[in-house]
Amino acid sequence: MASDSYQEGIAAVQAGDFPAAIQAFRRAVAEDPTHTEARYKLAWVLGMSGYLDPALAELEVVVAADPGHVAAHYNRGALLLQKAQLEAEVEGQIDLEVLRRAEEAFQTVMRLDPTDQRAYAFLTLVRRAIRNYHSRRDEEARIP
Repeated sequence: MASDSYQEGIAAVQAGDFPAAIQAFRRAVAEDPTHTEARYKLAWVLGMSGYLDPALAELEVVVAADPGHVAAHYNRGALLLQKAQLEAEVEGQIDLEVLRRAEEAFQTVMRLDPTDQRAYAFLTLVRRAIRNYHSRRDEEARIP
């Protein structure tokens, strides 16, 4: 039953056993694909475990099913920002499209909860990164 698997996932998270939590939340989602909180928790644990793309895919499903899920939008933005930063370390340049998606996620959080200070801080950080990206591009364009 999905609720049993969900509770197993919660217990595994509390015990710090993320691999077991991932398995339990995956079972819960397989048993009930409409269990939004199980899918959200799966995304959260995947993200905490460094599986950014699978976590983002799960969060996309969550926000499509529940557009008002503030935590899913927030975590989507945070994971997208982390993804952009990690890719910049590897590729030497930040992915502007990923930053824009992060900006959109944090804007959604601010629209849903204008008092969310964490989202405001991250939105400011993402916007600064976008401005820096454009400034570097402008500087590169001026170099003969």
